[in-house]
Amino acid sequence: MRLAITSDIHIDLNGDVVLEALCARVRAVKPDVLIVAGDIATGAQTYLATLLALKACAPELLVVAGNHDVWTSPKAKAAGVDSWTWLDKLLPALCVEAGAHLLDAGPVELGGIGFAGSLGWFDLTMREHTLDVPFESYRTGRFGGVMWNDMRFAHFDDGDGRGLISEAIAERLRARLSGHLRELKATRVVAVTHMLAWDRQVARRDRPGWSFVNAFMGSLKMGELLEADKRIELAVAGHTHIASDHRIGRIRALVTPLGYAREWRAPDVTGAVERALAVVDL
Repeated sequence: MRLAITSDIHIDLNGDVVLEALCARVRAVKPDVLIVAGDIATGAQTYLATLLALKACAPELLVVAGNHDVWTSPKAKAAGVDSWTWLDKLLPALCVEAGAHLLDAGPVELGGIGFAGSLGWFDLTMREHTLDVPFESYRTGRFGGVMWNDMRFAHFDDGDGRGLISEAIAERLRARLSGHLRELKATRVVAVTHMLAWDRQVARRDRPGWSFVNAFMGSLKMGELLEADKRIELAVAGHTHIASDHRIGRIRALVTPLGYAREWRAPDVTGAVERALAVVDL
């Protein structure tokens, strides 16, 4: 089975030229399954249009939600549309309409291989403990001149109108993925998360602002969950915008994002897409 894998395509910001280049590249590599590990687009119209275009390029399209995909505005939140609404209602409906599989909604088995996935969330286990930052700064997402925008646009309520702290969100989503893994009968499994699962995937820099936002990269507990399932041989993630390819025991841990245009280390959009679309033959 041939997989084509990418993440963080941000079509609402990168534009149709990126989507056209990505579709051309997917058609060229002829995968059986295309996997996009989150941050597809903010906004229902662009999200759906992107899925429809990608589904036309591959027999199967598997996605997980990214943090940008579940952002909501204060006006929408006041109307009852929080990030759970995006994750559990709006995105699943858009994926059904496009003929894509949203792994957050449940696992799938294709060609004898199981696929399970989750947005995941940050639980601050990846923060740098040597950084002199008040813990409250992690709650607000503010440190110096840095503002982590999930604290502004991602709103996960507890069901009674109160916002959940990040650790509680991460635990709920980890428990969901654990249940989805139990549902799979396949003996070989590919796991897909948006946020990172291992510290080795975190890009460390000797810069306070950079070190601060590393706290929001993912959850080490997610990595523990994936390592505990002996069937998982490939774990795909996104979110960081920095590519990496590690061996975590028996698991190949792959991050292959596109990211924003200012981050591309390529001469043009075609080169950027080629770098960001990994091909894995299982």
